[in-house]
Amino acid sequence: MTDGGNTFGGNASAESVVQAGRIGSFTQHVHIGAGTQVPGASSAFPAAVPAPAQAPERQLPVEEQPFENRAPERQQVGRELAEHVRSARSVRPLTVVLSGVSGIGKTALAVRLAHDLEEHGLLPFYVDLDEWRTAGAVDLPAVLRHLLGWLTPAGSELPRERRALEDRYRARTRDARLALVLDNVWSADEITTLLPVSAESVVLVASQERLSALESRGALGLALEPLSPEHASEVLRQIVTRARPDASAQALARLARLCAGFPIALHTAGKLLCTHPSRRMERIVDDLTEDLYAKGLPVVEAVWNAAYTTLVPPAARLYRLMPHHPGYDISLDAATALLGTGPDDGEDGFDALTNAGLLALSPRAGRRRMHGLLRAHALRCAGRHDDPSETEEGLRRLLVWYRRQAERADRAIAPHRMRVAEPVEELPYASDVPFASAAEAGAWLDAERKALYGWVRIASDLGEDTHAWSLCEPLWKHYEDHDNHEDALRAFETGRECAQRDGAAEALIRMRCQLAQPLWKAGRAADAERETRQAVLSAETVVPGTRLHASALEFRGKYLAWRGQPDQAVTHFRRSRDIHLAIGNPYGVLLQGFLLGRTLRAAGRPAEAEAELETARRLAVEQDRVRVIGRATAELARVHRALGRTERAVAAYEEALAHERARGSVHDQIALHDELAALMEEAGDTEAAGRHRARAGELRGEAGVELED
Repeated sequence: MTDGGNTFGGNASAESVVQAGRIGSFTQHVHIGAGTQVPGASSAFPAAVPAPAQAPERQLPVEEQPFENRAPERQQVGRELAEHVRSARSVRPLTVVLSGVSGIGKTALAVRLAHDLEEHGLLPFYVDLDEWRTAGAVDLPAVLRHLLGWLTPAGSELPRERRALEDRYRARTRDARLALVLDNVWSADEITTLLPVSAESVVLVASQERLSALESRGALGLALEPLSPEHASEVLRQIVTRARPDASAQALARLARLCAGFPIALHTAGKLLCTHPSRRMERIVDDLTEDLYAKGLPVVEAVWNAAYTTLVPPAARLYRLMPHHPGYDISLDAATALLGTGPDDGEDGFDALTNAGLLALSPRAGRRRMHGLLRAHALRCAGRHDDPSETEEGLRRLLVWYRRQAERADRAIAPHRMRVAEPVEELPYASDVPFASAAEAGAWLDAERKALYGWVRIASDLGEDTHAWSLCEPLWKHYEDHDNHEDALRAFETGRECAQRDGAAEALIRMRCQLAQPLWKAGRAADAERETRQAVLSAETVVPGTRLHASALEFRGKYLAWRGQPDQAVTHFRRSRDIHLAIGNPYGVLLQGFLLGRTLRAAGRPAEAEAELETARRLAVEQDRVRVIGRATAELARVHRALGRTERAVAAYEEALAHERARGSVHDQIALHDELAALMEEAGDTEAAGRHRARAGELRGEAGVELED
């Protein structure tokens, strides 16, 4: 094949045909070359991994054409894959580590290799770890949920605990045939958990640094170098051939040399040429040359500077402000709020930066992200612009906008939840994000999670203490649903400190409660003890007999239950319920009754638990709290079992199962079938026990849960 081809191998004579032994589904001839197929690989999904209900919107990022051929690297990967397939000793996936400086083309090569592997029957997936990283740490449970979302049947419930997620992931990837791209990897430790349990998978890792720990375990390490002058010129020629058919080979070669073979610089330079088709090639090259040599800037800086100087004022200002945004990517609404001069400037600036190659399309529809090199360049541009107030004013505008959207999303999800902060009023300089449903609001909170947690820190740095702790309130629901303890710990600790500085006594009580739960779940019992105790003491002094006082007692009770002190926990739940009764808060009464019953039952006091749970269930029915109905009914089944009432226990279990089936909660159904099987075994009904055990096994299989020995 030709040097410009997009499959393994550099030419037809180099095409590898390997006679493979029997290694899973690689049982046939494996062809690594142009346009070939793996016989029998009509479906990219192996039997062990059912196809998702619907194909992902974009499993791989859209390739930026033209692709820089990278023939030597692709040939080396082809040879390594052939050896991996031939070796009967292979027990791990083939792992390829592409390393090199930012902008060298690692992601482009990884994505192209994934497309090549897709042609050979492997299912491609792409994960940018930067999207899941906060304050340098990757949220691995969230990444596992993301991947399992495509590897499990639609509607399957995923476990919340990390260990269970890891077990599920191992089960779903065992013997699978995946081409997994892991982008922006900082260390081998970040991805060890993400490696498929399959010798028939290929993992393509992009990292700025060599990952020697992976290479020592057999990974293929490829350190990428800049493109050769010939390939760099060819890239430019393909980019500009339609817009600039008059471009001379000499001028393109000169521009390619200025870009020093960096693919990202070449693409940006090419877009600059296409954006200004009337500008003489020699003028552009001369301008870049002057920037490079007269100012002594790095070669890539000259390309970015030239693109920046052509921007209209709103786009230039947006470019200078963008590096301060803490999120993985940014929406048009947020960019408009950052500028603060209305939707027209926001739209024009967004498009201008995208057209100039200074913003890239995000994998998430309608959003843009800034490449790391460009982020640094934009900061230098801001420094040369020398207007500190521009940055601070932009940050304050966007901070307030994010707080308002987070508050609106939180109210869409839980309209009656207690809140301490006064909501932000409608803003004149930017529109609100539309939330047509609670699901849309939840999706927005999840998409903006990195930005929202980052804004708590930025608000504190700006001295905006009220905004900092107020932002923590809507983050509570996201934390409850996702158990991202590290993010929550950092944010809620900051929120507590800001509430203290702010002199906001009620907010401080609220922040102590929110902080306590991630503390005890992280094993920091002494810290959680201090926060919950102080929250109750403060509430008794500052807001006695209020909903906030009741909330502080509830959190203290949950902490004590976690510590294995049920008697003390029960006391706090009862005190909390008494307050809810006094102030007329029906849901608070219901919730505390359920917590009381569950705690008493777990403490081996089923007779006391029964009355509490019966009342909680009745109230849940009256208030149409479907989730609590199912949970209370299941707890009652356990109470009946503990009291030796087999028939009543079976009836309650069956009723709870019906609720969980209606809700689609596979995890809860499995637990209930397991408990019913054990109960039937105790009652001597082995046939019924077998039916429940079999159904639990079927559900585990559907959900991808490993069967227990």
